Amino acid sequence: MLRSPRLHMLLFLLILVITACSNEGSGEQTKEKEDPEEKQDQEFDYPEAARDAEGIIEQGPGELVQFIQDIEDVESIDIEEMDKKLTDEVKSLPDDLSADQAYDFIIAKSALSYKELAKEYDDFDPTYKSPSERQEKEKKKNIVFLLDSSGSMAGQVNGGVKMDLAKSALNRVLGNLDPTTKIALRVYGHKGSSDDKDKKVSCDSSETVYALNSYDEGTFQDALKEFKPSGWTPIATSLQLAQDDFNGATGDDVENIIYVISDGVETCDGDPVAAAKEIHESDLNVIVNVIGFNVDTKGQKQLKETADAGGGEYKDVNSKADLNNTLEEMIGDAKKGIDKDINEAKAGIDINTWYLDQNSKLRKIHDDFIGVTRKEFKLFNTYVDGLYDHGKLKEGAYTELTDLIDERMEIMEEYSRERKDTLMEETEASHKKAREELEKKKQG
Repeated sequence: MLRSPRLHMLLFLLILVITACSNEGSGEQTKEKEDPEEKQDQEFDYPEAARDAEGIIEQGPGELVQFIQDIEDVESIDIEEMDKKLTDEVKSLPDDLSADQAYDFIIAKSALSYKELAKEYDDFDPTYKSPSERQEKEKKKNIVFLLDSSGSMAGQVNGGVKMDLAKSALNRVLGNLDPTTKIALRVYGHKGSSDDKDKKVSCDSSETVYALNSYDEGTFQDALKEFKPSGWTPIATSLQLAQDDFNGATGDDVENIIYVISDGVETCDGDPVAAAKEIHESDLNVIVNVIGFNVDTKGQKQLKETADAGGGEYKDVNSKADLNNTLEEMIGDAKKGIDKDINEAKAGIDINTWYLDQNSKLRKIHDDFIGVTRKEFKLFNTYVDGLYDHGKLKEGAYTELTDLIDERMEIMEEYSRERKDTLMEETEASHKKAREELEKKKQG
């Protein structure tokens, strides 16, 4: 039976369409078979995870746990909530991930931070230091003395001339200071006279005679010879100029202190209360203490207000014994610290207490470290299960991936153990040395 031309044409077009569709499908399959890894790489772009302790510490936390700032935050992680956040990203990953690819993904998303704990090991000091040495490390003291050299300081009190007693008391106390404490001496009112005609020259006289440095008896004695009681009393000006005496020493490890020794009120039209407030609130954060030497009621009021404004304290003295005792009490803290070292060291109390504290600190750092590794391990395995459940892992990759996670935990725990053990050995050696030195002191 003959077919019509129209039927022949329809059959021809149908064959063309089927052939074209077949070729197109075949082409896509061929392309995918030819380069499947290239297609996967285009969809998977995560940095390679570190495999050693130093690299793991440096690499830092994953992007989903950036909120963790310290060890306490680790306990706040809600693994179920983290799993929900990760589900969409897991679904979007290509299939047939290798163990290395899956591991890189998990680390990039959910690795915890070890930096803070590693820094605690870095900052740990295994060397024993006496109480005064530890205090000095915390605060470096700079002390500036403002000594009144006005004419009234030539007056007598019980024990002698006020100026002579002040110089003697300073020498006595400073000789017992910790040698790391720096001091300076500024005098005021030491020029001109108490006459009105000399008021300007006297009120302008405020001079540093011993620049900020550790105490040197000979040099300090020479400085004390350079002035004698003479004129008026420019306390405010001296407080303002004293800012330069600290040489810009600021910071949390610095303690700046002024001791004003005066036998009267400001007589140069200045405002010592405002000046004390200004230097106290400056970047130097100076504490202004005032010793009133045989001062009347009016003088006591102004000098106490000056000390209050400067964040310090006011002491009133009226004799040689009062001055010596007050300076010893206010300035002699460093000496007391040294005495305390000797007394405690003789009994071995401080050495043993330090040793126990150091061991306790190291154990806590290590325990915290292990806490992070275990939390991270649990977190990682939740994501491994998620990848497996969504069919994202290549055959055999599940076991390899869990091995990588086990290895990471072992690496970090071994890192912590080694650092703890090394620091404990150094602490033990320092403890032993301190005890031996103590025994030598007892025998000597």
